[in-house]
Amino acid sequence: MLISLVVPIYNEQSALSGFWQNLEQCLAGSDTQFEAVLIDDGSTDSSWAAIKSLANDSTIPIKAIRFSRNFGKEAAILAGLRATTGQAAVVMDADLQHPPALIPQMIEHWQSGKIKVVEAVKRKRQDESALRRLGARLYYRLFNLSSGMKLDGASDFKLLDRAAVDQYIALPEVGRYFRGLTTWLGFEAIAVEFDPPSRNAGESHWGAGHLLRLARSTIISFSSLPLRIVTWFGLAGLIFSLALTIQTLWYKWQGYAEAGFPTVILLILVMGSMILLGLGLIGEYIAEIYREVKRRPLYIIAQSLPSPGDIDDTDRKQG
Repeated sequence: MLISLVVPIYNEQSALSGFWQNLEQCLAGSDTQFEAVLIDDGSTDSSWAAIKSLANDSTIPIKAIRFSRNFGKEAAILAGLRATTGQAAVVMDADLQHPPALIPQMIEHWQSGKIKVVEAVKRKRQDESALRRLGARLYYRLFNLSSGMKLDGASDFKLLDRAAVDQYIALPEVGRYFRGLTTWLGFEAIAVEFDPPSRNAGESHWGAGHLLRLARSTIISFSSLPLRIVTWFGLAGLIFSLALTIQTLWYKWQGYAEAGFPTVILLILVMGSMILLGLGLIGEYIAEIYREVKRRPLYIIAQSLPSPGDIDDTDRKQG
């Protein structure tokens, strides 16, 4: 049995050596065979040199892919999964916030029966500001409500059976969200809880702007609820306008003198804001459609190890 390890890497030069030592120690006593696919997502430090050094010294066979620039973690995960050959694949980060010690337990769950996906779920979030925790809680609440899928505590640390890997690779969409799509596939899954440790080196590359863009993209990709909300606002505005019309006609029939200026201003502001909000949301969906229909490759491979032909030719066709 062969298990593939998929590790996206972006500017993790300082953390990579410690991560790999920890990984090899945790897997040393296992009877399972492993291969690793390391994806350098356009790092600007010496991560690629560190990856090549690991490939020369590692007890685990390593395939390595280097992107021509930073295409994002979702593209790196897809490229890594496409390069795997194992009966299952484990996707994890290189900053040790996804503990390698959990991998044997995940494999054990997968081997026990019909389980196709083993999800590592955070028991609690890492040390972060109260504002960031609030934003994460609000995002997951909104995503769960709009998509009907519960992702609370979810992470990219997952084990996927070969069937799940193949189905994920076969999905045609460009805008991908690994956590959401693996849940959407609907395979039998089990959750394994863990407490993410603090980073042992380096720093997080997920700034507030990046997280906001991710939230916008994922909610739009998985739900049309925002558009329905605009429709509901429009219906509420119509009901309000009808009520105001009836009131105005009633006052006129009673002979009351109504200046009406505040009412007109209020109607213009409310209706104008609703129209602009609706146009803005429609524009977001059109932008997402535009990105999909262009069908550009999700990534470009600049270098690969050990054999450029084995990885590059396949991925250029599928990318």
